Amino acid sequence: MQGFPDISQITKTLSDESRIQIVTILMDSRYHTVHELAKLVHIKDHTASYHLKKMGELGWVTSYKQGRHVYCCLSNVEIAELMERLMIISPVKPITSYNQSTEYKQLKAGRSCYCHLAGELGVHFFDHLCLMQFLILENEQLFLTNSGEEFFSELTINVQELKKKAGVLVKPCLDWTERRFHLAGNLGTAFFNEGLHRGWLIKHPQNRSVVLSELGTKWFQSFFAFDNKD
Repeated sequence: MQGFPDISQITKTLSDESRIQIVTILMDSRYHTVHELAKLVHIKDHTASYHLKKMGELGWVTSYKQGRHVYCCLSNVEIAELMERLMIISPVKPITSYNQSTEYKQLKAGRSCYCHLAGELGVHFFDHLCLMQFLILENEQLFLTNSGEEFFSELTINVQELKKKAGVLVKPCLDWTERRFHLAGNLGTAFFNEGLHRGWLIKHPQNRSVVLSELGTKWFQSFFAFDNKD
């Protein structure tokens, strides 16, 4: 028989700094090898394997073996959204190095929140969708309008198919760095993937920041410059 949620298992998992760093890295929605994660977190491979095993037992991490390598990723978007919320309410640690400062600036400018566009770029995009009344935000509930559906359909995003998928079509996600909303839900995922497919967004090889390509810069500039108000 099912019982009450054991929240202590979550707090135990997140009580270890290395595990927090691993989960944060995996918020880029990509597969990483154990060695890659260990190198980024500055721990031994066997230590990284131990942490990944513990998180796998909780259902947080899935793995895929190809050849002699084991690749790991987060099992679902809810974990990434939980981490983003915890970042918002957590005390801020001071930046103590040039590398930390550089990474923070990169993440603040634009990043993936698992598979949504976040950071300044994501928030600016969300704000303009609301300005154009493609999205309507009321009491923290988000709605896609008919004109918004037409807008995304023009980007070859099949909104009707997204409506049939499990999960929420559109929802606001409070952004860690900006303290404002970016677009989440199935539509947020579809747009982020479309941006990658079109070459508008380029992922950083070592963290979850993203930058705009020349094509992406032109498209976003044209979108932000367009205003349907008189």
